[in-house]
Amino acid sequence: MIRRRTAVLCAAAVLTAGCTPYGADTLREVASGSPTGPAARSVAVDRTAWWGGSSYRLTKVTATAQPDGRTAVELVLGVVVESPVPAAPALPRVALESDGVAVSGPLEVRPPPFGYASLTVTVQDVGTPGQPLDPDRLALVLAAPGAARAVLPVGARAGQDAVDLRPTPLRASTGVVRTGRYRLLLASARLREDCTGSPVPAPAVPLGTTPFVPRALRALKPGQHSAEILFDAPAGTTADRLDLHLTLPDGRRLAPSAPIGATAYVGRPDTVSLAAWFDFYGETAGTYTLEAADGSAEGAAAGPVSITLAAG
Repeated sequence: MIRRRTAVLCAAAVLTAGCTPYGADTLREVASGSPTGPAARSVAVDRTAWWGGSSYRLTKVTATAQPDGRTAVELVLGVVVESPVPAAPALPRVALESDGVAVSGPLEVRPPPFGYASLTVTVQDVGTPGQPLDPDRLALVLAAPGAARAVLPVGARAGQDAVDLRPTPLRASTGVVRTGRYRLLLASARLREDCTGSPVPAPAVPLGTTPFVPRALRALKPGQHSAEILFDAPAGTTADRLDLHLTLPDGRRLAPSAPIGATAYVGRPDTVSLAAWFDFYGETAGTYTLEAADGSAEGAAAGPVSITLAAG
């Protein structure tokens, strides 16, 4: 039976989601344990993967042999929410794998709705009884049924390559979109392989004394991409008459995959964040065209405007 214990501690400073190149040179073994206590072996890591709208930075893995021949594994993760506003992210089912084979049951890791956290996750009864577990052969896998997998190898002998699902920036021809009543400032444009917008609204969460309705996200399927377009707009702006279409490099013209949502910032009462996602399969290299129009009666005379977004 898998027994799980998860502790969540808010960090005192923002965690930097850096990623060092995959390879044994990023590892450092630390001897621990004592003659009278269980033998422990720690590996220091610095690898990051993205999943469900958050980045997960794995920094340390400790495997401790138990008296019954099983192994307890402790993982230290720094989690940063990738959304600039509170988000209800898709949650991964985290598992440890050795040589590509699961050696632990699934764990649900819950990042905060906004900001960052330091997570210490302890998984007991890992692996096969009586067989020592080598942390240098482990990989941490973030996944969900039918969703893309992110893989964080712990050592050079993990049996599978790193898969970080890192977002790809899109270079815009202009940072301002004006059409009809809308005055939009392009805050971010990226291709994502880990998450997209969800049509299911998220429940409100308390942030301090203020209830916020966070942006809802869901996981992408393997091989699926999403063009994530974020705009800043004056407070009170709604997307009910904002018409957006994205033309892919291969000529396909897409409507948003989920309703365009307006989400409040924390501490910025004068600005809201508008988010649009366009999901697709296929090649991602090339230039995209985003077309925006005000669909209201008073905005129709203005006509649509277009900007280009270049990948790579």
